[in-house]
Amino acid sequence: MINRQCSWPRGKILGGTSSLNYMIHTRGSMLDYDTWAALGNGGWSYKDVLHYFKKSERFNVPDIKNSSYHGDKGYLCVEHVPYHTELAKAFLKAGKQLGYDIVDYNGRDQIGFSYIQANLDKGARCSAAKAYLRVNRPNLNIVTGATVTKILINQKKRAYGVEYRKNDRLRKVYC
Repeated sequence: MINRQCSWPRGKILGGTSSLNYMIHTRGSMLDYDTWAALGNGGWSYKDVLHYFKKSERFNVPDIKNSSYHGDKGYLCVEHVPYHTELAKAFLKAGKQLGYDIVDYNGRDQIGFSYIQANLDKGARCSAAKAYLRVNRPNLNIVTGATVTKILINQKKRAYGVEYRKNDRLRKVYC
């Protein structure tokens, strides 16, 4: 640390932090989604959001290809890291010795041990920008050098646009 300060990387780049983080692909606990739904957030149960996870993925992890929890036609590539260190192999072996299963932590059984699922395309980083912006989209205009300041939401709690700042000027775009 210099001057008692530490670096805090931010994703101020196309693709956000998916362009600079470790690329771990994890959805989180199914129970969290179901709890959010039970608290009155309709449409947020794991069953409700699973379709969107599957739709987004181009899942290519050996031995999990036929899982009903993954998609293979999406833009966001998911693979295992191509090289597993001896330490990673020992970690899985230790888990087995302790009685845990080797699992697909983005699948049905989330408690256990696993190699990391990462946003990789044939071993190369697959950021959100690479996944979604390399697709020809005639209805998309990318604005760089801008900062979103607000998501515009109507009374029905649906987003309809964003407010952003560029060159000290506040602008709005709608969808």
